[in-house]
Amino acid sequence: MFDAIFSRSVKILKIFAKVQCVLSFVLAAMLCGSIHEALKPFSQFSAIVAGLVAAVVLWVLQMFLAWALYAFAELVEYTKETHKELSNMSKGLARYTQATYEEIHSMNKGLEAYAKAMGKTMNSMNKNLYLVAKYCCAEEERARAAARPQSGNNNK
Repeated sequence: MFDAIFSRSVKILKIFAKVQCVLSFVLAAMLCGSIHEALKPFSQFSAIVAGLVAAVVLWVLQMFLAWALYAFAELVEYTKETHKELSNMSKGLARYTQATYEEIHSMNKGLEAYAKAMGKTMNSMNKNLYLVAKYCCAEEERARAAARPQSGNNNK
C-alpha cells in the first residue's frame, strides 16, 4: 500500500496542491462568514471589512503554500528525470568507452603483428645484405689477388 503511494509521490503532491487551491477559496469564504457573524452585533461595516481582510490573508497564505508544494513536486519530478538522463548518459559513455578500448586493443594487436612482420622482414633483409656484402668482399678480394703480381718462384 505504501509502495503504491510513495512510488507516485510527485503526482499525489501535485493533486494535493490543486485540492489545496480549491479548499483555500472555501476556507476563506467560511472564515469571512464566521468573522462577519461574530462581529455583526458590534458593527456591520467593521464585520465585513475584518471578514474580508482575514479571508484575503488566509487565501494568500494558502495559495502560497499550495504553490510551494507544487513547486517542490516539480523539483522532485525534474530531479528524477535528470537522474534518469544522467544514468542513460553514463551507460552510453560506458558502452562508448568499452568500444573505444576494444578498438584500441585491436589496433595494438595489429601494430604488434605489423612490428613482428617488419622485424622478420628487416632480419631477412639484413641477412641478405650480409650475404651480398660478403660475396662482394670475396669478389673484390679475388680481383685484387688476381691483379697482384705473382711473386715467388716464377722468375727463375
